Amino acid sequence: MSIIKPEELNSLIYNVQQYLDRRLVTVNHFEFPRAEYVPATLSEHRARRSEVIRRLKLAAGLEPMVEFSKKEPQITHRRIYEGVAIYDVEIETLPGLRLTGNLFMPEKFEGKIPAILCPHGHWESGRVAHTYSGGVSMRCFEFARMGCLVFAYDMVGYNENNDIVHYLSYEDRRTSDLYGVSTFGMQTANSMRAVDFIYSLPETDRNRIICTGASGGASQTWFIAALDKRIKAVIPVCMLSSHFQGGCCCEEGPLLRINGLTSFDIVASLAPMPILLPCVTGDWTSCNHVYEIPKLREVYKLYNAEDKVESFYLYDGHNYNQRTREYVYAWISKHFLGKDCGLTIPEEKIAPPSPEILWFNGSKPEPASKERVAETLNTLKKVYTKNVFDHGDDFEAWRENRRELLREMISSDKPTKDVVRHNNFAEWKVDGGIANPCRLSRREIGDAVCGDIFISDTEKSKEEGFLFIAPDSYKDMFPEGKYYSCIREFLQNGISGYGIELLGGASTVKQFKSSIRNDECTAVKIDHEINWSASAFVPSYFSMRVQDIVTAYNHMKEFGFKNIKIVAPAGSAPEALAACALLNTPAADIDLTGVSDEIWFEKLRYQPLIFKFGGIRALLMVNKSAGVRYFNVPAEFQDIL
Repeated sequence: MSIIKPEELNSLIYNVQQYLDRRLVTVNHFEFPRAEYVPATLSEHRARRSEVIRRLKLAAGLEPMVEFSKKEPQITHRRIYEGVAIYDVEIETLPGLRLTGNLFMPEKFEGKIPAILCPHGHWESGRVAHTYSGGVSMRCFEFARMGCLVFAYDMVGYNENNDIVHYLSYEDRRTSDLYGVSTFGMQTANSMRAVDFIYSLPETDRNRIICTGASGGASQTWFIAALDKRIKAVIPVCMLSSHFQGGCCCEEGPLLRINGLTSFDIVASLAPMPILLPCVTGDWTSCNHVYEIPKLREVYKLYNAEDKVESFYLYDGHNYNQRTREYVYAWISKHFLGKDCGLTIPEEKIAPPSPEILWFNGSKPEPASKERVAETLNTLKKVYTKNVFDHGDDFEAWRENRRELLREMISSDKPTKDVVRHNNFAEWKVDGGIANPCRLSRREIGDAVCGDIFISDTEKSKEEGFLFIAPDSYKDMFPEGKYYSCIREFLQNGISGYGIELLGGASTVKQFKSSIRNDECTAVKIDHEINWSASAFVPSYFSMRVQDIVTAYNHMKEFGFKNIKIVAPAGSAPEALAACALLNTPAADIDLTGVSDEIWFEKLRYQPLIFKFGGIRALLMVNKSAGVRYFNVPAEFQDIL
């Protein structure tokens, strides 16, 4: 064999490029059909429930938990309308974030009464809406006349909740996702405080707390019910589907769906909580009676509670209209007021309270200004990342917590048992050994990790090995390449190993140019605004690059290498740091030249929630051990090392 020549490398690279990395052309989205997962046992269901809750908290930026405001709710402006007392409510959820709404209750009643939370969905006027398809104010008014306490609260960016907008701009959304600040997260935090509020009221019967909403309000209903068991029953109207997950930014937090989490999984996690599922012919719930509801009853059967899943099916469009409401009134009356009135209770012929009655100052609030939105987001970024590095007296517990959080963020693909190595390229003689270009693929995933196997001429055993991470091209590890001297030193010292090229390098650059995988793949136009939800469904390029290092490392272990040193030159340090943290590897040489938290704004390094994790500083802290060596450490990180 002869030493490889530079002109021959071009042909070699071209051949490797012919292999498609399926991750670059496979795009999940909110209308991607999914199978309904039914656990086989109670223990399996409980494990799945834990996964659901963990993923909801992660996507909402609540892991680690934020500190909610301790300020008392402000309940003001009592007025009476047709026997119902209506109050204005304002609660500081977090510094910079408010929860606003109306509290309805019967003017006269005795004892404690059921309480109903009403998130409103995407009707233009929010909680004050009263249209054919969605009478939010009417149902709240009618619930109160029936004898319930009702809290109708604004979604983020609606009515008096106007320090922020519901649909963040593309740039604001991308940047805020890094900190764990999202419409989904803000709205979930508000719903958690809404439960706290209604639970704290002396009039509330704490054993009879219900949540109901339609469309986006239905999504919020099952999100909060999964997170807070103080809710005893739910009525999510016109939303459950295994082929439509919602799509709005308030339903799709960063990383929420990348492990295949579906709305069905979330609803199934509520078992055996009583649930009423209104469905219609005119939206994505049209086949619920055939698919989702029978499967949901299978889940409830694990608890001998199939009868707690109830539903009705109407020939109508997407709604929470009068016909739907009349079924809901009867269900609540039967199960929570002790009065069985049949299938429906006719709605009273009384006009609902007008928006002017419900708005705090009697007139429609002004929308948020750009300056106000920017101020709110900046405040919340600090709140969501507060005390990220505080570990108290137990650094090891903090480090393990961060490692688990990173695993949730990065490990977007379910683990596979083994890796296939494709050695269908010629071997080449290099100084001190042999090089064989190869490609690694995990079974059933369809990825393609391009790199080289380097076998030393003087290898005595596989006690030691190296894994070299080339940021741009694996040809940089061959003669005349900028990393060849490092590879040669390993080989001449009798150490064999692997070298891989990061995704986005020379071998995949053509695929990137023609790939359909991009942020626009999961965009939907709502109310003339583009709603971006790609980060909920599509794993980041950064997570794929980290996964490739983990894949190569585990493959080396399978083939007998024991003590593996990860070597990351300038340009591949962030990916190597994350991989080392996940692997808990004791040995690495990492060049930190040019590394700062600015790298997270790059296309290939954009990783949602990374500042919630702690960024570069947290990666360095997690990897702090005697076996990890750093070179060219920037001044801002020298205090750690």
